Amino acid sequence: MNRFSLQILSSAFIFSALLFAESSPKSGAIQYNAEQENNKARKKYVERFIKFTQDQNVSGKAKDPNGKVIQGGQKTQFNRDDGNSFQSALTYHDASYATPDEQAKQQNPNDPKAQNRQLYPFISSHGGISAGGGSSQLERAVYEKHTEYSKQDEDPEQQKKRDKEKGIRYFSIFKQETKEIKPDPKNPDQPESVTRVSLRPEVQEQLEQVGLEAFKTVESSAKDADAQNDTKAMGNLTFYREAVARASKALWDSTLSNLSQRRIFKNGEGSLAESAASCESWAQGESQEIENKIKDPQEKKAKLDALKEKVQKCNQMAQVSWGAVDPKLEQDPNGKGAQLKENGPNFEDKYARDLRNQLEVMDKVGINPDKLKSNWKYGEEEFQNELVTGVDESGQISTAPMSNAQQIEEYNAALDESLESLKAFKAGVPGLQIDEEAIQAKKIQVGQQNILEINKVPDQMMEELGGQSTAAPAAKNYSELLQEQNPGSTPAP
Repeated sequence: MNRFSLQILSSAFIFSALLFAESSPKSGAIQYNAEQENNKARKKYVERFIKFTQDQNVSGKAKDPNGKVIQGGQKTQFNRDDGNSFQSALTYHDASYATPDEQAKQQNPNDPKAQNRQLYPFISSHGGISAGGGSSQLERAVYEKHTEYSKQDEDPEQQKKRDKEKGIRYFSIFKQETKEIKPDPKNPDQPESVTRVSLRPEVQEQLEQVGLEAFKTVESSAKDADAQNDTKAMGNLTFYREAVARASKALWDSTLSNLSQRRIFKNGEGSLAESAASCESWAQGESQEIENKIKDPQEKKAKLDALKEKVQKCNQMAQVSWGAVDPKLEQDPNGKGAQLKENGPNFEDKYARDLRNQLEVMDKVGINPDKLKSNWKYGEEEFQNELVTGVDESGQISTAPMSNAQQIEEYNAALDESLESLKAFKAGVPGLQIDEEAIQAKKIQVGQQNILEINKVPDQMMEELGGQSTAAPAAKNYSELLQEQNPGSTPAP
């Protein structure tokens, strides 16, 4: 959210407040003709809205303003875990655990290094497939860099250069930092070191470009038909807000999906991914393999019984809140089955820790980084984003780094300015009614509101479409997320 958008949003609130002003009476004939024209205009507006939601890079399913799913358009298939469209340039099918790099094996049958190459957690196996084969632009970009850097990793000379930097190791597209922890007699139950895995800076830069390219179709679809190729034309604000709301939901859902699947895998309760998103669908594949490979009846029964127990624990973990810190299922000594225990941040898995804190930052937008539960100290620069602060007459933009908290504070200040302007305007318009309480209610509380709530399309915008805001609340756990993405399925007991 930049300064320019804050001004636009403030104008929208001013417009809604002006609706309280008294209007003059009109004749019945004029009202009737106006109503007909309004109905025609609204119908066209709704059609534009539906077409916009059909854009391949607008997250989620195509819907009408009341949330009814519309079939057809560019999007026909959707991920079973996070609900993103297969057709999106940003769709991403990955696993939260390492898997063999099957594409490298097939493409390099005589290269022993390629035969042993693996895909690290969160590198999509689809990236080695062509666009026609079903891969997305993001998946291909990630896999291309993975292949490039994996070859460097396998070069002894490159390894020598790479390992010179103390506490930092590079592998595939990742940079891994390790920090030693100074012993604390008051806290003996702590690790000797902690690790953080992030993207290499040059990889992150390239992937951000993929995102910017994907946004171009969204931006174009938000404009009038005759202005879609006009770089200076402004798109429809309601459509922009719809895209932002959907993108926020997609980020929440994909992060929650990755976190939950990682926890389930680390606890030894299943290897879930988009292709086998539920505990039951994963177990079907495992069960089939047992049936095909094991001939001894007793051994087969023992394996299938153990699988049933895993599925039960898998579903139990799927219902654990995302906010739980390092949750584990431990067998109750009194025979009451597996019981959930939170172990705290000291030894939390490095991937799960960052995914959980990503959700925490989105759940409490503007939260002070010091309040995050973590064994890793995040840097202040990680909470800064480069944002547009202005555009001059020639179209040149100016930017500045801002944290979420700073953005919220600027937004609230802009609301106060708008309210003061309305009060001054009211002096010359005696019939104008200003709902100060409603305007003040638009303020965002720093560190207290979820990003989905903040980025929801305002009711006034949806009313113009004859609809209402239908955004689902943020799922609290993986089981809720799966039920939302697959409403016809029966939730696990």
